[in-house]
This record gives sequence, C-alpha cells and structure tokens, in this order.
Amino acid sequence: MGDFGLKVGDVNLTRNEDTWSQTIRDSVLVSAYPLAAWIVSSWWRLLYEPLPPTGTRPSVSWKMAHELTAANQGFIWPRVILASDTELMQVWSTASNAFEQQSVRYVHSLDRPFLVNLSEFEETAKAFIESVLSRLDATGIADTPLAGLWKEVQEELADSYASQYRRREAELGFDPDECPEDLVKDALNLAEKMGNETFSEVAPAYSKDISAARPLSTTIDELMQESGFDGKPEVSVEQSTSQEFSKAPWRKANEVASRLRDVIDTEEEPVTDDQLYDLLGLQKAEYETFDPPRQRRISIAVPSKQAGFKFHTRKRHPIAKRFELARFIGDYLLYGNCEESWLANTDLRTSRQKYQRAFAAEFLCPLSSLRAYLDDDYSESAMEDAAEHFKVSSQTVESTLINNGLISSSQSPSYLEASLPY
Repeated sequence: MGDFGLKVGDVNLTRNEDTWSQTIRDSVLVSAYPLAAWIVSSWWRLLYEPLPPTGTRPSVSWKMAHELTAANQGFIWPRVILASDTELMQVWSTASNAFEQQSVRYVHSLDRPFLVNLSEFEETAKAFIESVLSRLDATGIADTPLAGLWKEVQEELADSYASQYRRREAELGFDPDECPEDLVKDALNLAEKMGNETFSEVAPAYSKDISAARPLSTTIDELMQESGFDGKPEVSVEQSTSQEFSKAPWRKANEVASRLRDVIDTEEEPVTDDQLYDLLGLQKAEYETFDPPRQRRISIAVPSKQAGFKFHTRKRHPIAKRFELARFIGDYLLYGNCEESWLANTDLRTSRQKYQRAFAAEFLCPLSSLRAYLDDDYSESAMEDAAEHFKVSSQTVESTLINNGLISSSQSPSYLEASLPY
C-alpha cells in the first residue's frame, strides 16, 4: 500500500476528492501490486495493439488490456485509457462521474489525448514495475506471480523471435498464449511477405474476424484475387525518408505535402484528377471504370513483377476516391521504396494513418491556398464553396481551419481524438 500519483505533463490524473474526509488530495492510497500486475499482463497489447477502426467500439478484451480501471482488485482507479499508435502512447482520461457514490472522486480530465513517446512510456512503466518488485523483496516477499510474469516478459524482450511472436499476437488482438500457434505463425509469414510496418496496419483491421479456420492470410489472399488495377508511381520528394521530422505525424505530413506541391508546381491551384493519376502511374480509363467491391475494409497496393503496384481500392464517391489516391501518394513517399513493402490505408488510428490523412488534406487543400480562397470569410457557404473548388469534403476544409486555429469548434481537431476515443 502507498500513495500513488499519476501525471501527464502538468495534469495530475490522481488529484481526487476524498468524500469521507472531504479533502482534496494529489495522490490516492492504493496497492501498487495490482496496477503493476495489470501493466505486465497487458504489456504487449499496450505497446502494439492500436485503437479499433473508427466507428467500431472496442471489445471487452480490448478494454481489459487498455483501461487502467481493469487493474481493479477493489481499488478505485482513475479512468485512464492507453493505446499506442505505433510511435506514441496516447493517454485519455476523464474525471469521475459526480453522481457516483464512491469514496474517491477524481477531479481532473484531459480535453484531448496526451502523447508520450512510446520508448519513454516503456521505460517509465519498467521503472514502476521494478520499484514494486524491489519493495516486495525488501519486505521479504519474493517469488510472487508478478515477479515470475515480469521475468518472462524480460526474457521475451531479449529474444527477437519471441518479441516478434508476442507483437503479432497482440496485433491480432490476443493476450499472450491465447492465440493458436498456427495463427501466429501465419501472421509472422504474412508480415515477412507484406512488410512488418504494413502488417501492423492491416492485422488490427481484421482482428475480430480471425479464427483457426480463417487465418489472416486467407482474407488477404481473397482480397488480392479480387479485381484491381496497375500503377507505377513516378514520384519522389528530396530527403522525404531521411529528414528528421517532428514527432507529430501531421507536421511530417504537411512538410512532405508542401514539398510535393513544389515539385509538381501547382502554386495555388487545386490538384487535378489527372495529376493524381500521373503521380501514381495509373491509366485513367482503367481507374475510372474500376468498380471496387463493397464493404472492403482496407485499401492496399501490392508490389508487382512489373516494378509497380497492383492497387486494390475501396472508395466509391468521387471526392473520397481523390482523398484515397492522395493517401496512397503520401504512403508511397515514406514507405513505397522500402524494399518490397506494401502500401496500405485503413480506418485505424495509427501514426501511419494519421500521417496519410493529414498529407492528403494538405496536398489537396493546402492551408495557404485555402486561406487565399476564403479571404477571411469563414461562413458555412464559403467553406462549402471552398470544398467544391478544391474537390475535397466539407469536413476536410473545416478540419483544416480548426486544426490551425482559424475557426473554433466544440470538437477536437481531426488528427486528435476527443476526450475519450469511444
């Protein structure tokens, strides 16, 4: 037992009202053991399992691995949600419900997710776990289940194959040792085929459908056998893959998009459909007559023997199709030259997908061009006209203006999640 405090930045998430003593405290008296045990048991899923696709509520299993209240053991924990986007740990939190009858009420919230470097989160979590184990040793309590489980995790971290095994298991939505071995081996083979980074984008989109009778490779093979079209991208941006960018994916995206607009010399004019086709090396007639299958969950581009890609897209509306192609361009600039890596865009909220969406918005509707077109008129009708002019959705225009502080909104910027992600 001890006083536990949890802070992100300057916000103390454990600041609470003790309803018995009617005092405000910065820490809460709890047992550290159940929290440490929860972190260790959720280790791989915390680090590698992203949020479910937009519009999909997470399963009970997902919540048990990502909501701090799952530590439970009779203690009242702050409502904190942790989910990796593959580069950063995202932290959400809300205050306790004022109407709940409980002895501790947490008073602070985060109005948007707080972003922590994944390695920093990992080191802080390790330090906390080891401090709990050290205290147990000091009081003569050794060989606990926590100590045994943490030893296993450390051994897995030191073994490259075991680490990959656990990562694929987590990306498929399973706790350690709960995924059939054949499914994990199928995932390892598929990751080698499509590229580790791309597998990390694709697998969570199908995690709910994976079973021993239907491994992920079967779903991907069926998708690849469906109709698609060829493309041979002829686009590059100087130092786009080696430049040291900001941690934030949208800042990286804005810089890459700006460079590409300079390369194709669009000035303030909207990007045309033909320019999108040319950048991806698509045949206009083939693309415009392509009818994608309905309810396809992801879009992928598979390297082909002709030194190009076979594209399997999913969008049907003309505006959505432009945005999808722009996302593929952004993805290609950072991932397309990585050996045989596939391209993929999904509805997941990973760093790569955030980058793609931000790139497409800035490339098709750059802030400078949008401001020049609107000329300080941010009325609804003016924004609708701008959306038609740049051939993007009204939501893209509105989000661009909100993200850059030009208009206000009760909702968070599009590249960030709201106070809670679901």
